[in-house]
Amino acid sequence: MSPFIRLAYLLLLLLKTTCDALLVPPRVHMKVSNNLENGLVLTTRCQSRNDDLGVISLPKGGTFGFSFIPNIWTTTLFFCRMEWKGASHYFDIYIYFRDYVHCRHTCWWSVKEEGPCLYDNDSGKYDLCYPWNKSQNNSHP
Repeated sequence: MSPFIRLAYLLLLLLKTTCDALLVPPRVHMKVSNNLENGLVLTTRCQSRNDDLGVISLPKGGTFGFSFIPNIWTTTLFFCRMEWKGASHYFDIYIYFRDYVHCRHTCWWSVKEEGPCLYDNDSGKYDLCYPWNKSQNNSHP
């Protein structure tokens, strides 16, 4: 193989490796904890346009997790229906542009009656709190 072809091959390999690293975002790990009062069981069903994680019941203090790789178009959205005795709510548990800055690799959510709160690495607390979605149909496919 000529030196020119060998150099061209190495440059193409380097370019492909660099582009792959830039285009594929890191895996995101989601953790959702039940912090409802009075020992209420949290029943949740989280899904995206492509994935349905099924129904999960969490006792008080219980946690479940899942992971995914955000798409390259930065449109990844996971939403959850969360229910407990006397209540039913929806929440967008992962929105790329809202959450990427706060939890690039791991998003820790604490679910309370008032709404879910995201762990803030800067403050060391669950103080990034959000209201429940007004309606499932406002933001989901």
